[in-house]
Amino acid sequence: MSQDRQIIYITGAGPGDPNLLTLKAKEVLEKSDVILYDNLVSDEILKLALLINPDVQLIYAGKVPYNVEESVDREEVKKLLLKLVKEYKTICRLKGGDPNVFGRGGEEAVFLKEHNINFEIVPGVSSITAVPAYAGIPLTHRDACSSFTVISAHEDTNNPDSKIRWENFDAVNSTLVLLMGVKNLPKIIKKLVLLGRKKDTPVAIVYCGTTSKQLTLITNLENAVRDVEDKKIQAPSVIIIGEVVNYREVLNWFETKPLFKKRILITRSHSQSQSFAEKLIKSGAEVINCPTVSYEIIEKEIYNKNIISNISNYDWIFFTSQNAVQFFFEILNKNYLDSRALANIQIAAVGYKTKLELLKYNIKADFVPKKFSVSELVNELAEKTNIRNKRILFPTQTGIQRDLPLENITTWFIYRPCFVEKLDIEIVNEIKKGIDVITFFSSNTAKHFYKLAQAYELHVPALMAVIGEETGKAVTELFGKVDIMAEPFTEDGLINSMERYFIENARTALKI
Repeated sequence: MSQDRQIIYITGAGPGDPNLLTLKAKEVLEKSDVILYDNLVSDEILKLALLINPDVQLIYAGKVPYNVEESVDREEVKKLLLKLVKEYKTICRLKGGDPNVFGRGGEEAVFLKEHNINFEIVPGVSSITAVPAYAGIPLTHRDACSSFTVISAHEDTNNPDSKIRWENFDAVNSTLVLLMGVKNLPKIIKKLVLLGRKKDTPVAIVYCGTTSKQLTLITNLENAVRDVEDKKIQAPSVIIIGEVVNYREVLNWFETKPLFKKRILITRSHSQSQSFAEKLIKSGAEVINCPTVSYEIIEKEIYNKNIISNISNYDWIFFTSQNAVQFFFEILNKNYLDSRALANIQIAAVGYKTKLELLKYNIKADFVPKKFSVSELVNELAEKTNIRNKRILFPTQTGIQRDLPLENITTWFIYRPCFVEKLDIEIVNEIKKGIDVITFFSSNTAKHFYKLAQAYELHVPALMAVIGEETGKAVTELFGKVDIMAEPFTEDGLINSMERYFIENARTALKI
């Protein structure tokens, strides 16, 4: 997607789950200067966009069904596109689902073409197939139905000027997928019954499909209107009508995930949250990002010639975090050095993420301890080789108090934490809505979040989930408990431990 002039990418965001973004759509989000998004782009997609591109500008330009006040007029959107293309090089016009499937993507593309504006269309996964799949409903099954019909159902079925000819497709036997049909559901059902569809035909209404907010109502044609009113189901919802709805009882895979709908707070730094957040969303959780810290290099260490000029004299370098790796190589780079400076040095990495970060600099760790701590690193390494007479460099952050078991380790403080002084009001409101689990990856973030919670009078009766024994001790001292300990001490280990916790508690509840 290389280009040297202004361009607008008319991009499909998919139905809501960030994991359903296409690779090309994600690339567009990463490189865009501004994102002009519509009403059907999920909060999870927008959060991901900010995680992978913190400097991007988000502009709302959507249409809220039946709500003129919160909608942006189509002509205003066109004017905005013309304005933005003069100010920015790369613009993402982000639309829910696929931009060319009831998304007016074609209309906007024609407008851009008329104004000689460079554009590309990036297709997206459509809610037509994705939402039923996440609800456990196949659109076709040879024992139930061999065809399906998709209908934009916001038009009045009694309108003689309607473009939909209900009599011209198999409205009686085919699976029907209705988009934007909640408001007209009573008229649609009446029309289907008149055409011969049985009143006991199964119906599924799926609200906010593929996201942690997904809610699936199973009913039938006779009771659908009443049940929708009772459950207060609103747009955006996809309606599936047909015998295939019965397969949900067997195929409901998404809403049965252990972390489905669980609200999980991440207290890590913004730069470190992306992969963890993506994994949680994939597990069905609702993620609330509350970064309590960021990190910055200690400038004077860039000029620490005592260490840099003698780097080749060290036998080992111990890395215990991604940050340590990143800032270490930043210092090397600013001194016109690269990984070749470590040619005769052995490298130890604490943690899988640290190991992967080293690979970005073409460094393969010589040793990774089974348990993720500095003391365990020293103990495990000492069992394999004599390191007591070796010169060891330990680049790390300030403020970390560790009892190092060897005197021949040179601790080099190369970066510092910068703790957040204020929380955004949006984050405060999200926490007040209720949190199921708060996750902590370090004792420092735990201590600072505790201070912020006190400052904002946030009383959070949530489960405490941690990585690492040191973090666990700090959380216990601050909050009086640790409910979930990662096993092993990794992101995946923490997620697996949270899932086990909720599975075991669900089993206990069933026995009671």
